[in-house]
Amino acid sequence: MKRRILTIGLAVLLAVFGTAGVLAYVHQSNVRALAGHKAVSVLVAAKEIPSGTSARAALAEGLVSSQTLPASSVPSDAVRSITASLAALVTSAAIAPGQLLLLPMLVTVAQTTSGMAIPAGMEAVTLQLCLTETVADSIHAGSEVAVYDTYSSSGTLTAQPNCSGPHQQQDAGAVHTRIVLPKVLVLSVGESAAGQASSSATSTAFSQSSSAPSAQGTVMVTFAVFQDNAERLIQLSEAGLPYLALLTSSSQTRQDNSVVPQFPPLSGAAANAAVPGA
Repeated sequence: MKRRILTIGLAVLLAVFGTAGVLAYVHQSNVRALAGHKAVSVLVAAKEIPSGTSARAALAEGLVSSQTLPASSVPSDAVRSITASLAALVTSAAIAPGQLLLLPMLVTVAQTTSGMAIPAGMEAVTLQLCLTETVADSIHAGSEVAVYDTYSSSGTLTAQPNCSGPHQQQDAGAVHTRIVLPKVLVLSVGESAAGQASSSATSTAFSQSSSAPSAQGTVMVTFAVFQDNAERLIQLSEAGLPYLALLTSSSQTRQDNSVVPQFPPLSGAAANAAVPGA
């Protein structure tokens, strides 16, 4: 009899603990769900913020304003207020109106060189790319991107970038695309006045030749990298066909040492899934 009472007591106790655990889990789930919809205040560029502007000056001059956004849409590195530790930092590059102010955009004054603020220990390297290779002008200062390269494993890849249309493929061998840098910080996007003048002069010089590639739609993207990655970017610029992918806080990228064949054949379920209606 005592054993039965003990068994019943244990069962009731376990039921109580189980119910409490379920209720606690449901409560935490509700808290997490509500947190995603909770409104948070973040700082947004109200006007264009020039490169090298201190966070204190940007706030005092009305270059930034506070906006309320859903927490689920705000990156974890968004600046919510100009604290004492951030006030003396300066913008690493010009920030366009409407852009969120992110922590990677702010660096120390000592890192500013020739009007561009470069993170400590890093270098600035610029690549010239077509508009479609820069996520259709969706990349800005402070963005994080993955850098890809397309190359040939059987010979020289002679495809030339044609910024008014697709690339003109001229290589008959196997062509591959591989990630070169899984994540890299963008310092600035655009063209300098000298670059624009050079492009204009080049376009004028080529205008008499119908076979000259179009120079329209080119974008100058400057990255902050350490020496080893600077070497990779320079080599890619000189001998490869670079392409950028815009990353978010949930993007998953990794170093890629595998070779993916061009248009790999599909078989079985994969082949059926690739055919509409299969």
